[in-house]
Amino acid sequence: MNGDNGEEDLSYEEAMKVLGYEPGAIVSPHLPVFKRVADKLEKLVRTTRDERLQDNFREELNRLNDALRVVEAGRDREPSLRVRGMGLRFALSLLVVGAVVAAGWYGNDRLLEGDLSRDRQSHEALAEQARLALESRAWDRAESVYSELDNLEPGSPRVLEGLQRIAEGREEARRQQVGFVLGSTRAAIEERNWEEAESRLRELIEMEAGHSEGDELRSLIREGRVSDRIAILLESAGEALQEEEWSVLADYTAKLESLAPDHEQLVRFREATAEGMRILEERRIRARALYEKALALDKGEFSDPALETLREAIRLDNRKEYQDLYNKMSAYTRLLKVPGDYSTIGEALSAARPNDKIRLAEGTFSESLTLNVRVDLEGAGVGKSIIECDAASASVLLATKEASGSRVAAVTMRQTGISLAAERYPIALADGAELVIEDCHLEKGSGHGVAVINGGAGRLRNVQVLKCGWDGLAVNGEGSRAEAVDCRFDSNFHHGIDAWGGGQVSVKASRATRNGLAGAVLMSRGIRSELVQCTIDGNREVGVSVSNGTIAVLKSNRVQGNLLGGVMVEGEGTTAGMEGNVAEENSKFGIMVDHRSTVQPFRDNITRGNKGEQLKLQAVMPEEVVPPPPLLDVPAGQPVEAGPVSPK
Repeated sequence: MNGDNGEEDLSYEEAMKVLGYEPGAIVSPHLPVFKRVADKLEKLVRTTRDERLQDNFREELNRLNDALRVVEAGRDREPSLRVRGMGLRFALSLLVVGAVVAAGWYGNDRLLEGDLSRDRQSHEALAEQARLALESRAWDRAESVYSELDNLEPGSPRVLEGLQRIAEGREEARRQQVGFVLGSTRAAIEERNWEEAESRLRELIEMEAGHSEGDELRSLIREGRVSDRIAILLESAGEALQEEEWSVLADYTAKLESLAPDHEQLVRFREATAEGMRILEERRIRARALYEKALALDKGEFSDPALETLREAIRLDNRKEYQDLYNKMSAYTRLLKVPGDYSTIGEALSAARPNDKIRLAEGTFSESLTLNVRVDLEGAGVGKSIIECDAASASVLLATKEASGSRVAAVTMRQTGISLAAERYPIALADGAELVIEDCHLEKGSGHGVAVINGGAGRLRNVQVLKCGWDGLAVNGEGSRAEAVDCRFDSNFHHGIDAWGGGQVSVKASRATRNGLAGAVLMSRGIRSELVQCTIDGNREVGVSVSNGTIAVLKSNRVQGNLLGGVMVEGEGTTAGMEGNVAEENSKFGIMVDHRSTVQPFRDNITRGNKGEQLKLQAVMPEEVVPPPPLLDVPAGQPVEAGPVSPK
């Protein structure tokens, strides 16, 4: 067997036929010529690109080499050289082999020329792809195509030029991106969006680590953050000061001192904090004394004075031991639990006897409550026990005359839905009853937050009335009165506090802020009302309006930042005593008193920083344009009309 191609060896006769000879011919003199033919075939095998032709050439080469090997091995079988016709046979055989080689060579040349033509077409196609990629700024695609073209045309001018354009395009794109990110960083700084600014700056530094503006931008962001933090602390500290939250003020003051130790406001806050800490200590001492007094009153039986004493102690300093004693003494009377003993508050009220205590668990109670007997209704805390009802249907809480002396505490009361009727239900209504509301939030009423009518009395302690459609606290009718201590009337659509038609208010240490009309309106003819140590600020009309012949006592109040003025005393027969009040930063005026009104005494009042008149005690005002409102006589459970607008 032939070890190279796996075929059987040729016989001598078969080999002679491959070379074009008959057996017995003389071949030896012509073998060098056949070897040269074999060399040409071998070159064709190496150079041709057509696999089919390459296989054919290889097959012919193998047959020729096999034939030459067999013939060389059998030279002893050749006849004498004088045998006639041998030259002719050699010529014919050589012609045959030569024709095969020549045909192969010619075919290969044609194939090479075709391949060259196709290569040229392929090169041009790649060049066109590269051009389009450059025009579309697809740099990665362009680089890939030029890399392929470079393999076909190493170092050609168009490849080098294309790669240069790619490098320049990428650099231009990078510069544009750097410019965009730089502009975005500056815009975020101007908008004081520090998170966005820092994110953009990181992106900029990743693109260009040594950018010339990097340090400046980083410094602007850092300084801006500190500036905003200082502004927030100033606002928060000012709010804590107005709310007399002394521990909170101390915390904000310490933080401000660490950020800006030389800030001009620090002196004021430090002094206020020191005074506040003194007040807190006094409260703790007072609370302890009250606790000891209540402890001495504990005789194992129900005692309203003892419980009120404990409630006052808890407001001053809410300690666990005070609360424990309060819970113990509260249990001396009958206790009704909701849920537990009763599934609804209404069921508990129906079963209640005078002086019973009703305790609410945490949860939302969708009910409208009517108190017809004196009870003590206490929840689990603001935001924990929530009582709500539809604004168009009823008040959340109605206290009738028979329920006088009832107390409601530690709940959130609110209305759901919206009522735009001319008469609307207040959230809580004291209709001829004395009603105590303590430690509660009343919010989102369509009408008034708390209304007192028909000679009723409201006692509010630590109550917040927020976002009601009319007044926060409305007191109307002969003999109607309300006391509010440590309360807040905030963001109500009409006035914060409103007393008219014989209604009387005494408001102390409270705040009326951000209401849609005036902070406080006092206009009950001949009735004495008072505002003491209150903050009246940020209201959209005047801070305090005293008119229609009322008698007002205004003492140690701060009236600040109201849009239509600070304190206005207006109308014939109106009397006000003003002492130690501060009216500052109000628009229009600080304190304005009608020449027909009387202000006596008037001492130690400060007006500063108001836009317009600071103080005018003999102002000439137009005739009163708002007549006294009629007396409301609203049956129990009926909606209440809005209060009057303040004089213009």
